[in-house]
Amino acid sequence: MPIQDAPDGTLWIQIVDVVVNTPVPGAPAHETAITRLDRKSPATTTYVTVVSWTVSPTKIGILRFVEFESDDYEHTRFRLTIAGVEQFKDMVIGAALTLEWPDVKLAAGAVVLLEASSTDTTTVNVDGDILGKEIG
Repeated sequence: MPIQDAPDGTLWIQIVDVVVNTPVPGAPAHETAITRLDRKSPATTTYVTVVSWTVSPTKIGILRFVEFESDDYEHTRFRLTIAGVEQFKDMVIGAALTLEWPDVKLAAGAVVLLEASSTDTTTVNVDGDILGKEIG
C-alpha cells in the first residue's frame, strides 16, 4: 500500500527504537502528556520529594523537561534522579533552572525524582515540574 504524502520515487523506512525489549513505534501511537507540578517547603537538611513521575506499566516514557526554582537559593540544595541514576546532588543554583532533553526514553516503572533540602533549618519554598509523555 503506498504511503500518503510521499513524493514519487521516495523510499520510506520505518525505524523502531527498543527500550527494555519493548518496541517504541516510529508511527503515531497513543500518547498521553505528562505534567507533574508541585511545591514543597522543606526546613530540614534531609532531602524531601518536590515532584516525581513514575512511568505507567506497559508504557514507554519520554522525558522532555525538569524545571525547578526556590525563593531562597542560598539555602536550597537540589538532587535529581532519573531511572535510578543520580544526575546531581547538593546542586546549588542562582536562579530558576530548566533542564531539557530532546528524546530521553524511559522504561515502564522508571522514576524521575526531583528533591530539595535546606542547608540548615531555614524554610525554603521550592517549585518543581516534570514534563514528558507516555506512549503505548
